[in-house]
Amino acid sequence: MAKRSRGEIRSVGRALALIRLLNQREVWDLHSLHEFAQLPKPTVYRLLNTLRQEGYVESDRGRGEYRLTERVQELAAGYTEKSLLVEIGAPIALSVTKLIRWPLALGTLSEDAIVVRYSTMPESPLAVKTTTLGLRLGLLESAMGFAYLAFCPPSEYDILISLLSEASPRRASIDVSWIASQVALTRRRGYGLRLPQAGSRSSATIAVPIKHGDEVMGILSMTTFGRSMTTTTIARHVPVLRDTAATIGTRLSEHIYRQESSGPKALAGRPVG
Repeated sequence: MAKRSRGEIRSVGRALALIRLLNQREVWDLHSLHEFAQLPKPTVYRLLNTLRQEGYVESDRGRGEYRLTERVQELAAGYTEKSLLVEIGAPIALSVTKLIRWPLALGTLSEDAIVVRYSTMPESPLAVKTTTLGLRLGLLESAMGFAYLAFCPPSEYDILISLLSEASPRRASIDVSWIASQVALTRRRGYGLRLPQAGSRSSATIAVPIKHGDEVMGILSMTTFGRSMTTTTIARHVPVLRDTAATIGTRLSEHIYRQESSGPKALAGRPVG
């Protein structure tokens, strides 16, 4: 039995572990669950009865069998590929910031904008602000936005342009030709770029896509002081960003393929604490 930590509600931990255990077979009997969970049968029975009343377990009392119901899928509904991107990418981005010192950010598409889901600015000695976490960046006003438009599938690009047109106060006021030229330039360069306006002391950003096959799963960016985003800085750090994005993309793809081929991770008979 695992030792309880301060503040832990043991019955909740046991119930969740029992769900993971039930997930390893289509059907279980009470004795098998008792043996694998390493809990007294009365405890396992009470947990099963509670889960049954909540709709997560169904039982055939005639055969003494227990199985999960479709309702357990609700438990994963809030965990999306965006969540997975941050879970995988955050520690990688942080390790790179510790090497290059400049802050990195991870962003994902949200309707017609990019939302910063993770930022290493709090850990960077060269951060231009405290953090950009949660910042919503326009597709046509940011390096992240143009990096997304440049590398997403053509069908998605068309949908996004349509959304931008509909969101415009005058509907057809966006310059589709200008957008197409900027997207083509971004594609040729291989990265999105936002430089400060002449005379401005604002920041500057370069951004690259994180891909899974043809899909853009997210955007990785690096932000500097405006005057620091020189051709030398770009030449030095774009390869780092590309390698970092490729690493995140590979690990993300591996996880997705693993989940598609084998389903949720196995509990492998670990004791329930």
